[in-house]
Amino acid sequence: MTDGLRLPELCVPAVSRQPALILRPWRVADIPALAAEMSREYPTAGMWSRPDERPVRTALPGGAEGRTGPADERDAARWLASQDRGWRDGDRLSFAVLKADDVGGSVLAGNVGLKNREETGRIGERETAEIGYWTAVAARGRGIAPAAVRAVTDWIFDAFAGASLRQIMLVHDVDNPASCRVAEKARYPFRKLSPANPPHWFTDGHIHMRLGG
Repeated sequence: MTDGLRLPELCVPAVSRQPALILRPWRVADIPALAAEMSREYPTAGMWSRPDERPVRTALPGGAEGRTGPADERDAARWLASQDRGWRDGDRLSFAVLKADDVGGSVLAGNVGLKNREETGRIGERETAEIGYWTAVAARGRGIAPAAVRAVTDWIFDAFAGASLRQIMLVHDVDNPASCRVAEKARYPFRKLSPANPPHWFTDGHIHMRLGG
């Protein structure tokens, strides 16, 4: 874990249709819910802290890239270990997003993760970080993603005040208007177009940016 940084638990109050949320580092108890969500729909954006921690997948017909996320509970446990290492080493900070259920517990609603844009070094040691997220299928359309992204953004700028971190990027494909709306609601204004740059990324994207301070 990053030096002097306690594992946080962020509480977001309910507002209108958006339920109350708790954001905290992932735990072993989350593995069944994570595996179940990944079986419904896997968000293709990188979820692993390091490329070499991803399970090896067989290429799909035609050379298309296979899924890179947890395929079952064993993979989910490996992914959890990857996130634990990210907190320990300070180079990727991932939060499970939970919402209250009807019986006094909580259910998985998504994930928010932060890394350095350059993919190297500890958070706070670089000027630019990048934030990413996914939302559970059953939790969409309730304002959860922008609320969670805002909460993590505010926390990270506060936790690393005085460090080298100056700005956080949110990047999405141009053909994903839902992510554009999330960025705007999370107070990440559009900054510029990011042209496709194979083999690193294959489609044009939007870069949204929040500045610290």
